[in-house]
Amino acid sequence: MDLVFLIGVVWTLSRSVRSLLGRSKPGFRGARSSNSRRKADPAKGRTARDPVCGMFVSTEVSHQLVRGNETLHFCSQACLEQYEKKTAKA
Repeated sequence: MDLVFLIGVVWTLSRSVRSLLGRSKPGFRGARSSNSRRKADPAKGRTARDPVCGMFVSTEVSHQLVRGNETLHFCSQACLEQYEKKTAKA
């Protein structure tokens, strides 16, 4: 009876580990089905590089600073303020 209990515990633990690793529905010999990995939707709109930290940010949601005919895009208000302080000193 202890052997049956031990097998049940091991089986349950192995299923839990597979679930955590993304194998919740194993197929034949653990093969994944073709639709188990879905591709992420591509980002919509354009992106620009933040001139302070170098992070790419969507131009639709970025903090913007317009200088002449150029628009700079920042990932956060802190980066925008840091850029303004840096350019004010120069």
